[in-house]
Amino acid sequence: MFTLLHSFVPEDDLAQFRDSFETRLKSPTGWLAVTGLHWLKEGAQTLGPGGDIPLKSQTRAILVRRGATFSIKVGGKVTALEPDVTRFRLDELTLMVIQRGPKTGLRVWDPGSEARRTFTGCKWFAPSEAYRIEATFHAHPKGKTIPITNILGDTEPQPNPGYVTFELNGKLCRLEAISEGSGLFFNFKDLTNGHETYLPGRFLNTEGPKDGKVILDFNRAVNPPCSVTAFATCPLPPKGNELPVRVEAGQLKP
Repeated sequence: MFTLLHSFVPEDDLAQFRDSFETRLKSPTGWLAVTGLHWLKEGAQTLGPGGDIPLKSQTRAILVRRGATFSIKVGGKVTALEPDVTRFRLDELTLMVIQRGPKTGLRVWDPGSEARRTFTGCKWFAPSEAYRIEATFHAHPKGKTIPITNILGDTEPQPNPGYVTFELNGKLCRLEAISEGSGLFFNFKDLTNGHETYLPGRFLNTEGPKDGKVILDFNRAVNPPCSVTAFATCPLPPKGNELPVRVEAGQLKP
């Protein structure tokens, strides 16, 4: 019923994945560069030195919120902002309006952040064939959602196309999946959390199911952004996504 893959992912492919993950993490607009999250009120708010939202920039700007519409005025130029899409620059800083449940905030990236300057790389378990698994995919009825709560306490429904079952370390395991583009996203906990790995859990992305199977390569499990910045709004694992085993694969805690 459950099959452990014997064609283990080549280490150079896994090394490339991990290198790419670290490259994104430490990029000028990666999670290590996130230095602020400021919740927005209705109306105009000044950004910059001495403003309503003090920023490490020499340029002042005016951000205006009118209900669900946003704009930024720098000098005499006004630019419309689409939440979670439009990024804009203010000197060396990159900023973006984000929507998180009922809350709207302004996220700030600073390429000169201490976290980015002092980053020495991620820590990982050694690659293990035992943690690359072929799981069985069980589809939910079309349109099903699952409630996902983030660290702010906000809960929103996410598309939940199905779940996977597999055997690991002698235990029958199950994980609910969330749709992620053409693939699947698993937010899970296991018995290493709080010890070798990050306490709230880890993330794993996979390709979509093929012939009723999904490849779970836990060697590619990574920490959520909240592990490196206090200004992320990470989702927590959904109810039931707590594995009864130790998953000694993937990223270790910072």
